[in-house]
Amino acid sequence: MKFLAVVVVLAGAFWFWQHRRHAEMEHRLSTVASELAGRPVHVKCQGFFGELIDVYDRTGEVQFTNGQLSDTTHLTRKTCGSLNAFESASSHPRLDCVRSIDWTRIDAATILETECARHVQSTVNAITTLAHESMHLRGWVAEATAQCYAVQEVAWTVVRLGGTPDEGAALARLELAEQPAMPSDYRSSDCRAGGALDLHPETAAFPTEAVPSLPPAGLVGPAFRT
Repeated sequence: MKFLAVVVVLAGAFWFWQHRRHAEMEHRLSTVASELAGRPVHVKCQGFFGELIDVYDRTGEVQFTNGQLSDTTHLTRKTCGSLNAFESASSHPRLDCVRSIDWTRIDAATILETECARHVQSTVNAITTLAHESMHLRGWVAEATAQCYAVQEVAWTVVRLGGTPDEGAALARLELAEQPAMPSDYRSSDCRAGGALDLHPETAAFPTEAVPSLPPAGLVGPAFRT
């Protein structure tokens, strides 16, 4: 009986610890998402049991109900885990190979097939997902628009989560290289330097500026304006 009581206490303590860690992670990610969205929003991370019964193929989502924009994005457990791991690390040596890529000498398709690119895939996907869903929360419903703005905010998000500008620029370039393989509704011919979706058309830099920054304060989507 005494043994059972000890087990119950330990299980309860472990659950409380896990619950607190989960809540703290959601709070940190919500702060980043709010800065990207330009307004207070919330990030909800999928739990263990939620992952077990999840049958949908997506890394995150924002719901638009009857034209009403949600204040919350739901991210999968894997996405939140990758974001938490990146933010918690004191350095990111796995990204060294990405930073060393010479994009002028190797075509994008070849780079994406390298072990280096595959090794950082979960990281770049998670960071892009956070930025993408935050662009939805900023009012942009169309996937292509949200994705293009997200690609341009990858570098800022990397730095905000504790990475360096060099790491941010490298992951943004890698994510941009992946766009031709994205589903058609996630792609836009205007997602280029000087294009209609260029957040900073006044410069030639793309997909990120020398100093990564948030979208212009007044740039909000139609769902937010309504």
